[in-house]
Amino acid sequence: MVPSVMLILGGMLAEGPNNSKLGIRTTVGIILARLLVLPLIGIGIVVLSEKLHFLVDSDRMYKFVLLLQYTMPSAILLGTIASLRGYAVSESSALLFWQHLLAVFSLSFYVVVYFKVLL
Repeated sequence: MVPSVMLILGGMLAEGPNNSKLGIRTTVGIILARLLVLPLIGIGIVVLSEKLHFLVDSDRMYKFVLLLQYTMPSAILLGTIASLRGYAVSESSALLFWQHLLAVFSLSFYVVVYFKVLL
């Protein structure tokens, strides 16, 4: 299943961001919320959960995975659902394109931040 989902992602990213009817401000707002604001909220949630003893104290890898889930770009299935429904395909393709492109930088930054938080 994973290779077929990667083919779908490749097909959507091949369209590029040019055909999107979303404005530049909307696209930037969605990307900033998803790649910069949501990880900060995730840090707060995980740290608060740790303080309230909802998490296993000695398992740093579990906490790292919890933090990492907030940093990932939107799911590939977002584009799949859009293409199956025939609604906003070019917009979801553009959002996935820019999110996956900029996630290289935000993910690198937040992994360092997460190591500082956990260690």
